[in-house]
Amino acid sequence: MKKKINISIIGTGLMGLQHIKAILKSKKANLHSIVDITDNAKKLSNKYKIPLYSNVSSLLKSKQLDAVIVATPNQLHEKHTISFLKKKIPVLLEKPISDNIKSAKKIIISAKINKTPLLIGYHRRHNSIVSKVKDIIRSGKLGNIVSANVLCWLYKHKEYFNESWRIRRGGGPLGINLVHDIDMICYLLGSIKYVQAFTTNKTRKYKVEDTATVSLIFDSGALCTLNISDTIVAPWSYELTAGENPAYPVTNQSAYMIGGTKGSIQFPNLKYWFYKKERSWWNKIFLKSDINKKDDNTLVNQIDHFSDVVLKKVKPKVNGNDGLNSLKIFAAITKSAKTGKKIKI
Repeated sequence: MKKKINISIIGTGLMGLQHIKAILKSKKANLHSIVDITDNAKKLSNKYKIPLYSNVSSLLKSKQLDAVIVATPNQLHEKHTISFLKKKIPVLLEKPISDNIKSAKKIIISAKINKTPLLIGYHRRHNSIVSKVKDIIRSGKLGNIVSANVLCWLYKHKEYFNESWRIRRGGGPLGINLVHDIDMICYLLGSIKYVQAFTTNKTRKYKVEDTATVSLIFDSGALCTLNISDTIVAPWSYELTAGENPAYPVTNQSAYMIGGTKGSIQFPNLKYWFYKKERSWWNKIFLKSDINKKDDNTLVNQIDHFSDVVLKKVKPKVNGNDGLNSLKIFAAITKSAKTGKKIKI
């Protein structure tokens, strides 16, 4: 019988709960325990009949623990992650890797020194649709990529901000949501050379942004615009279009459009636009929909991958340096928004 990996969840907030559900659906992992001090954590412990620990130190004394998922506030990532890496316990660390570059580097160094796997939780890379889009780009069907457009308009209810860390540095939609889009657009289109950004907090008036527009220039010369807001009522965000998280109703729209000299693609609803004859606005442009689209559970895919990483069958698909790269881009975006200047990565 194949070994199942025993995983503990550190933090039972929005993403911690989704990881619990993913582990329960995985054929490669068991839910070992949870670490938190909230009333909800107590309810989860009783519901799933698993141990509840009030702190990391107590968990480290437990038995049969193979790996952990750290899903605590960004500001605590360094402290919690390094405490496990020092004990050579593999970590799946929720994105972003940390709330600052210095801290992120410490986490990466700790993983290297302790020779312990570190997987960063950019779970969209585990989505079969994203893999399909990358394959199409690699195949050359789109030609040379010229430009891309990404929308992330996702209205967040008032109760979401009851947790105070969400209205402090790193807790806004740039740090919580757009970091996913940054990682994915880099995964699809390559390295970024320059960024320029504009942000505002005029709607919610918290210390962090509620809306932002970001322009990117890639090493390839391709351009990209990302627009994000947690104050706009709209169907266009990866969260609402991909169907990855059952907590969100699916809108069957697209949040990404990538255009090239031979064709364009929009996803997650996977629509590919191209000419059959000479490329000209006078000719009919054709549409091919749902190109071998596969429905799967991305978070479960991530858990299965993490289990294989723990068993040393594969290397992390998203490593610490990938997380650091996204954080550097995020820092450049923040600097650009503050100075009004184009920033080189």
